[in-house]
Amino acid sequence: MKPGVALAWGLFFLYAVWSVALSGWLASAHVLRGFVPDLGLVLLFAWAARLRGSRAPLAALLLALARASFSADPPLAVAAAELTAVGLFLALGAGLEVDRALLRAFLCGTGAWLSSLVLVSARSLALSGDALTLSGQALLPGALASGLACLLLAPIAARLAGLAPLAKVRR
Repeated sequence: MKPGVALAWGLFFLYAVWSVALSGWLASAHVLRGFVPDLGLVLLFAWAARLRGSRAPLAALLLALARASFSADPPLAVAAAELTAVGLFLALGAGLEVDRALLRAFLCGTGAWLSSLVLVSARSLALSGDALTLSGQALLPGALASGLACLLLAPIAARLAGLAPLAKVRR
């Protein structure tokens, strides 16, 4: 791996840590009352279509590592949640132009809802040993906020300093 690419991955991890920390700070303030965006997914979805080859799952794992460092959830559940979200993005990216703003925002909101559902299910199973009985409607405000944040912040996240070596060369 070239030193520039290794530095870019380190910066991506640093940006992921900052975005997860900012999301946690917004959630702890109780100002947004459930409408807390998943800024880590915004960063991931801003870059998932631009990454070379099959590097999007690696980016998802780096985001999962950043999220696990701030979370009480099991690290494997966090990794599964992030890989589920990026898997949805990549599966639809095979047939659609997912790097367009509205579709990316919709997929980010859907990915946030799916990853939250995976984490809540894992937490419920670990704590009580029972399967989840949540309908998922309680997770919709966060998914809506994530989609809106992706619509507004993804162009900024796509231009973060130092991440250009990760991008595909467009011809």
